[in-house]
Amino acid sequence: MCGLMDIKTLWGSRLQEFYRKMYKYYSIIGASVLYFFLIISSILIYYFHLFINSVSPQISVEVILSLFVTFLLTRTKIRTFMKSADIIFLLPMEVKLQSYFLKSLLYSFVIDVIKLLCFITIFLSLFLHTTNINLFALLLVVVIVAYNILMKWVEQWLESPVQLWLHRFIRFFSIFLLCYFMFSHEWVFEFILLLINFVYLIYFFGKKRTLNWQWLIDEEQGALIRNFKFINFFIDVPTLKRSFRSRRWLTIILKSCIPYSQSHTFLYLYSHLFIRYNDYFYLYLRLTLIGIFANYAIPTGALIFTILILFMTGFQVIPLQHEMKETVFLYPISKSQRKDSFLKVVMSLLYVQFFILYFAMFIHTSTIKIYYLVIGILFIYVFVNIFVSKRVNLR
Repeated sequence: MCGLMDIKTLWGSRLQEFYRKMYKYYSIIGASVLYFFLIISSILIYYFHLFINSVSPQISVEVILSLFVTFLLTRTKIRTFMKSADIIFLLPMEVKLQSYFLKSLLYSFVIDVIKLLCFITIFLSLFLHTTNINLFALLLVVVIVAYNILMKWVEQWLESPVQLWLHRFIRFFSIFLLCYFMFSHEWVFEFILLLINFVYLIYFFGKKRTLNWQWLIDEEQGALIRNFKFINFFIDVPTLKRSFRSRRWLTIILKSCIPYSQSHTFLYLYSHLFIRYNDYFYLYLRLTLIGIFANYAIPTGALIFTILILFMTGFQVIPLQHEMKETVFLYPISKSQRKDSFLKVVMSLLYVQFFILYFAMFIHTSTIKIYYLVIGILFIYVFVNIFVSKRVNLR
C-alpha cells in the first residue's frame, strides 16, 4: 500500500524537487538574466526585423517563421524527471507507472504550447503585423505541439541510426509544412498533412511496446545538462558533466605557437583546456558562425553585432579559469602569472574571432573600414583588461 502511494505521489515530488533546484540557481542570477535578456532580445528583434525586410521577395516571411518554429519544436525534450537509479528500482513497476508518464507527456506538451504561443504572438505582431490568433489557429497550434511530442516519444523505439535519422527528417519536414500551411491559411493542405501524420503515428502506437528506460534517462539528463549549461554562463554549476575531444591538429598548431618555457606553462594549459573542452569550444564556434552570418546578412549593423558577439564570447569563457584540477596549481608559478596567462588566452580568442568577423564583413562590402578595426581592437583590450580581469579569481 505504501509503495502504491509512493508511485501516486512520485511525479509531484520529482517535479517539486526539480523546481526547488532550479529556483536555487535562478534566484541567484535572476536580476542579471533579466537585464541581459531584455538588452539582447531588443537588439536581436530589431536586427531580425531588418533581416526580414532585406530578404528577397521570393522568400516569404511565412517560410522564415515556419523554420524558426520548427527549430524551436524539434529541440523539445520529454521531461520525465527520471534518474539513473530508476532503471533498477522502477523498472519492475513499469505497468503501474502509466499515469506517471502520461503526466510527463502532458507537462512537456503544456510547456511547448506556452513557448510556441508566445513565440508566434510576438512574431506575428512584428513581421505579419497582426495578432489575430483565432480559436481555429489556436487548435492547430495545440495539434502541432501534440504531434511533435508524440513523434519525439516514438524515438525511443527506433532500433537503428538510419531509422532515427529518417524519423527525425520526417518530423522536421512535417512540422515545417504544418506551420507553413497554418501561416499561409492553406487549410486543405493542412488537413491532408495532418491526416497522413495521424496514420503514421497510429503505425507506431498500434503495437504494444515496452518503455526504453535508457532513452528516458538520457533524454532527462540531456534536458538537465541544457539547463545547467545556461546557468553555468553566470555561476559555477558543480554537478555539470564535461565532455572532451582531443582535436589533434589544433593541438599541434598550438604547440608550435606557444614557446616552451616555464613562464608559458599556464598559457599552454589554458589554451589546451579551451580546445579540448567541448562546451567552450563549440560555444566559441557557434557564436563566431552567428557573427559571420549577421555581418554578412546585415552589414549596416555589423559593428554592433561584432561587439555583441565579442562581449558574449568573452563573458562566457570566464568560467574556464575554474576548470583546472587542483593538482595543477602545485606548479611553482605565481598567481599573477596564472592570471596574466588566462587573460592572454581570452584576448587571443577574441582577437581571432574579431578578425574572422571583420573579414566576413569586408568580403560583403568590399571596403576597408579602418575605424571598425580600431574600435574592435580597443574594445577587446579594454574589455579583457578591465571587465574580465576583475572577474578572474584564481585559487
